Amino acid sequence: MTFQNKNNRSFKPAYKTVRKEQSLPTEIITNPNRPQWLNLLPSQMDIVFFDLETTGGNPYNSSIIEIGAIKYKQGKEVARFETLINPKRHIPSIVQKITKINNEMVSKAPTIKEIFDDFIKFIGNSIIVAHGAQGDIAYLTYHMKEFKNEEFKNFYFCTHLIVSNILNEIPSKTLTGVANYFEIPILEAHNALADAEMTANVFWKLIEVCERHGFKSCDDILKIQSDAETIRKLGPGINPAIVENIPTTPGLLFVLNSHHEISYLTASSSIRKSLQQLTEIGLDREMNKIIVDASGFKFERCSSLLDSLIQEKKELKRISLSIDPRKSQSRSENFLQIFIPDDMLDYARVFPEKVPFLIPQHGELHIEEYEEDETYISENKENTNLYVTFGEQDDAVIPITRTRRNASIYKSDKFKISRRRNNDNEALVRIGHLKEGIGYCFGPFQQPKVALSEIQEIIKCFPFEHNSFTMQERFAHLRVIISLLNGNIHEEINRIEKTNKKIKAIKNFSRWLRSLNLLREIKNTTETLNTAITKQIPKSGLCLISNNDFKEFDIAIIVRGRVAKKTRLPFEQAERLKSARYFTRLFENYYDEIVSPLSPIIFTDDVCSDMELFSYWLHNRKGEGEWVDFFDLEGLYNTSIL
Repeated sequence: MTFQNKNNRSFKPAYKTVRKEQSLPTEIITNPNRPQWLNLLPSQMDIVFFDLETTGGNPYNSSIIEIGAIKYKQGKEVARFETLINPKRHIPSIVQKITKINNEMVSKAPTIKEIFDDFIKFIGNSIIVAHGAQGDIAYLTYHMKEFKNEEFKNFYFCTHLIVSNILNEIPSKTLTGVANYFEIPILEAHNALADAEMTANVFWKLIEVCERHGFKSCDDILKIQSDAETIRKLGPGINPAIVENIPTTPGLLFVLNSHHEISYLTASSSIRKSLQQLTEIGLDREMNKIIVDASGFKFERCSSLLDSLIQEKKELKRISLSIDPRKSQSRSENFLQIFIPDDMLDYARVFPEKVPFLIPQHGELHIEEYEEDETYISENKENTNLYVTFGEQDDAVIPITRTRRNASIYKSDKFKISRRRNNDNEALVRIGHLKEGIGYCFGPFQQPKVALSEIQEIIKCFPFEHNSFTMQERFAHLRVIISLLNGNIHEEINRIEKTNKKIKAIKNFSRWLRSLNLLREIKNTTETLNTAITKQIPKSGLCLISNNDFKEFDIAIIVRGRVAKKTRLPFEQAERLKSARYFTRLFENYYDEIVSPLSPIIFTDDVCSDMELFSYWLHNRKGEGEWVDFFDLEGLYNTSIL
């Protein structure tokens, strides 16, 4: 059986290749530990709406003084439970004022121990619902352990959490505030049974809202709620037992949500390891939502980690995800960028002859999509193995599209990379993932805050941001800063000294004096410069990765930290790697850019992504392929032989 998506990519059932003798049964694809009723509608379930009045918020030093509960079956009320409870302690005056329950009223009431069994039997296996459920359930959990030495296992819905996640615009999220929003009659506040009744009315209104947005089943509502305890009860959506059958090769892993849409993807050096991580509940709440909502996965083998990172970049352009794997894995948090101020860029475009280095115009930077070398194209270009798990829907179509439009509750800016800069508010010198603009990049640094502090001290000596200096002075300062960080400050000193000798001291005395002061400041700075932050410039060179499946080398040409081009070379032609002609052809379009470290970089989204994925590969390749720096082989570069 083959499945086609709109992009004509075919997927084969997962285990027909992994286990040729038979396909694994579909019921083990999703986690078998989850109860079957999760797929039912709330109106089909036994539900108990309840509220507790207590002397305080902590069951270890406070007591229940009233219980009110209403049971529903098939969406209709069938029973009520109401009782005052003797707390065997004084009820604080503030609690008496709020609840209208005094010490005399509870003096002849049963204790919690006396009625607890009756209340637990009333609940049975029902889902329980409360507004701010965690606080009330803490009491049930405490007393369940105290009286029965058992865990309280019932699932619960919290109307406060559901409101917060799907109707965040409601001005007041108290029970009364939500009831007002839905125009539900307000009953006596802080009366347990009255609050339970209002909770029931609010809950059914919330269910109508959820259904309009495509969330219908109990499973859907619990995932909207997505608090830590609910996530723990649900557990991972994919059965962890599947992991051992997955290959350990590099590739791209896609996670499918309960609607069989792609909810997450990641490039990996080991598909199995990445899948293992996605079948375990962790500490990160946003990632746990993805793990809990997963119903299947597919993967695409790649020849190398670098190739999988490049494929991931392409997929991320086409798919809208709530979590960007590059951000969630902190791949790009340690870069340092220095941007050229807008007024300096404007000046450079109007008076390019007055600027001491070339400022590229938009579009001047040589950027091309990954190409194949025309001198060699492999006849067999198929090198992917795509598998997919479908849960219980073997005939499902897997769209590589957006996740559910209405799933805005899963969106989190915390885990999305924003490339755009707000020029009015953002500093010109920053640490983090790369952003769009024109300037320079250094790192990534192991101690980014230390590097940022060091560079800010350098900038105090050579201010280029402030318009209190002339444009020539600001460009001179910027050039010194970049030269210091590039490690070629001595060349810059020689240039300034030669320029200074040509200045006629009588007519241009102030300019000559400024140059002397600049040289003096450079000398003072170089004596105290932390060499650990220097020469952390974007690399240029070759990634050589053996692709044994096709008996060829995958070659990536890296230009100032970005993957500028990809090509391939058969093993039998390996001697060409030592050829000046071959090396020159690889780099002839990029040579000027590589050997001009003072030339700024135009940071487009593509350039930023390429620089980040190459840096990640270089630090995580673990023996995959060879890295050859351009300057180690620069002697081979000779355009006269072409």
